[in-house]
Amino acid sequence: MRGEYVWQDLYRLAYRHLRERGLSHADAEDLAQETLTAAFLHMDAIKPGSLRAWVRAVARNKHVDWARRSGRTVPVPEVPERAEENSDPAIISLRSSEAAEARNLLGLVSCDDARLLELRYLEDHSLARIAAARGTSTNTVKVGLFRARKRLRTEVQRARQHDEERLSE
Repeated sequence: MRGEYVWQDLYRLAYRHLRERGLSHADAEDLAQETLTAAFLHMDAIKPGSLRAWVRAVARNKHVDWARRSGRTVPVPEVPERAEENSDPAIISLRSSEAAEARNLLGLVSCDDARLLELRYLEDHSLARIAAARGTSTNTVKVGLFRARKRLRTEVQRARQHDEERLSE
């Protein structure tokens, strides 16, 4: 019985995703159905825990294929380059810190992570400039920054918990 609800949830997820991309009700229904058919056929190849992300990606690809077949263009939603970065509490702490405190925060992560975060958030270098200096692609830099932010956030939370535990003793 639960499996039926999972498929309904996945259908709604694909449908909403397609509607948000500007498709009509009928087109979104058709492509959501195609998406779920693909999910069913490839179920054994989908990694556990990634089904929802996989469905969104397939829905997006179905939309692009549909647009290509019908001679339409797919609008690309505008996402501010630093939207996630600007709302990350660890990055906010890093940017608002004095130099010594910023060094302490960066000391919580590896040297490579610290240098990457320093170049981007303290020295305000562009992704392209960091990539050129490292001899890599901007996409590699983006992934590295995402992972470094995640590790910094984890370490900052761990340090704060430790401080709170010490103060409560």
